[in-house]
Amino acid sequence: MSGHDKVQDSLTNLELALRSLERFLDEPVVSDRDRAGVLQAFEYTFELSWKAAQKIAADQGLSAQSPRQALKAAFQLGLIPLDEEETWLSMLDDRNRTVHTYRAELAKEIFVRVRDRYREALVGLLGRARLMP
Repeated sequence: MSGHDKVQDSLTNLELALRSLERFLDEPVVSDRDRAGVLQAFEYTFELSWKAAQKIAADQGLSAQSPRQALKAAFQLGLIPLDEEETWLSMLDDRNRTVHTYRAELAKEIFVRVRDRYREALVGLLGRARLMP
């Protein structure tokens, strides 16, 4: 499989995950279980977004072995605007927090960020990645 094909597969998977996250966010969140579902979908979508950025970076001749390096490459390639740097670094930190610990209050705070900031940033990354040559 060529690098371009790997990128396209990665973007398709990201799009499917993002649709799922958006469906979860569009439903009323009335319980801890609902919130946990949104956070799980966020974790998965974030993983696919940095891995898509990693594949795009490799296709463009850049190395990005970790999530942080993939985000740096995404900034460099214009996949993520520099004015979103704080949002994406916060997203990385929140993803790490949700994977390694669970505290109800933290889950509520991260849910709000997913709903109010991260969704839009993830949608933007996918849109810009689809426009890459």
